Amino acid sequence: MTSQMTGRRIASAAVAIALFTTTAPAAFANHQAPRDGTRHAYGAMVAWPMTFPVAGKYNYSDSFWANRGGGLHHAQDVMAAKMVPVVAANAGTIIRINGSSVAGSTGASNRCCTLAIRHDDGWDSVYIHLNNDTPGTDDGQGWGIAPGIAVGQRVNAGQHIGWVGDSGNAESGSPHLHFELWTDEKIAVNPFNAMRTAEGRAPAAAASCSVASAGDLSSLFNASSSLREGARGEAVLALQRFLKAIGAPVGSVDGVYGPVTASAVRHFQTVRGLIVDGIVGSQSRSEISALNSILPATSALAATSRTLRPGDRGADVKNLQQLLHVAGNSPGTADGVYGPMTEAAVRGFQTARSLIVDGKVGAQTRSALSVFLGLDGIKVCA
Repeated sequence: MTSQMTGRRIASAAVAIALFTTTAPAAFANHQAPRDGTRHAYGAMVAWPMTFPVAGKYNYSDSFWANRGGGLHHAQDVMAAKMVPVVAANAGTIIRINGSSVAGSTGASNRCCTLAIRHDDGWDSVYIHLNNDTPGTDDGQGWGIAPGIAVGQRVNAGQHIGWVGDSGNAESGSPHLHFELWTDEKIAVNPFNAMRTAEGRAPAAAASCSVASAGDLSSLFNASSSLREGARGEAVLALQRFLKAIGAPVGSVDGVYGPVTASAVRHFQTVRGLIVDGIVGSQSRSEISALNSILPATSALAATSRTLRPGDRGADVKNLQQLLHVAGNSPGTADGVYGPMTEAAVRGFQTARSLIVDGKVGAQTRSALSVFLGLDGIKVCA
C-alpha cells in the first residue's frame, strides 16, 4: 500500500471515527454508534417472538445496515401508506412518547411522532415517523399516536398504538415505519428475521458475505493501455468480473466496455477517492490490485456477528489477523488463534483510532478497520 493510499485511508478513517465518537449515546437516538453486549453483537439477527408492527399493506427489505446520513441505520423501514395502523410488537409498557418519559405524557405537540415500549423481557421496541399530518395532506398538523396511548400505559401485543406517516426526517421521503429492536442490555439488534417469522415466513438465510471470485486478473493488470468505453477483450472481461465480485452494478460480463461498465467504474472510482472519469488506467488498476488482495479476508470477517476476543479461534480470527497486518498492526502469524500478539495488535489499532481500547473486535472496531483499509462504501457481501 503506497504512502499516498495510506494517507487517504487515515483521512477517511478520521472522518468515520469522528462520527462514532461524537454521536450522542442516548437510547433510541437514530444512527447511534455500534456497541456490542455480552450476549448479542450489534446488528445480530435475533429470534424474538413478536407481532408484525404494521397492520395493513406494506413492503420492506433488510435495511438494518443501510448508511443514512453518514450513520448506520440500525432499524427496519416498513414502507406503507399514511394512516396504515401501527401495532405493538409485543406486550409491555410505553416508556417514551415524542421525547417524553413522564408518566401520563404524550409529549409536546410539536414533537409528534415517536414512541418506545419496554417489553416484559426487558427488550425495547421503537416506532418512528408516525403520522403528523391531517389525513389527505402533508401539513404537519396531525397526530400519529392512537387515542389513550400515554407514557406508563400497559399495551398488549398487536394493540393499536399509532399510524404510519412521514414525520421527522422522513418528511422529504416516502411514508414508512422505522422499527428498532433493542436487547435488555440496550444493544441494537436486527429484527428482520423476527419480522419474517411474525409474518409466517421462514427466516432469511444468513448472508455468507463471501465475495465472488474475480478469477485471473492478469489480463487487466498487464493491459498496455487504459481501458475505456468501447474497448473489448479479455482485459475488459477481467475488469467486469472484478466489479461483479465487489457487488458493483456492472451488468453483463461480456467483455464489452459499454455504458453500464463505465458507470460501474465511475462508482468504484468515487468510492475509492480516485479521479472519476470512467477510464481504467494505472491508478485504477493499482486500486483494484490493492483491494482484490484483501477482499476475501474483509468479506469473511464481515460475515461474523460474534465479538472476537482473546482465546477465540477460527477462520474469522485468521481473517482479522490478515487485515491487522495490512493495517500496520502486526499480530504475528495469521494462525486463527486470538493470542497475546493479536490482542496487542487490536489494542494498538484501537488506540491509534481513538476507539474504546478493550482488545476485543466488535462491530465498531470491524467498521473502523474497514474504513481505514479503504473498503467503506464497497459492497463486500456478494
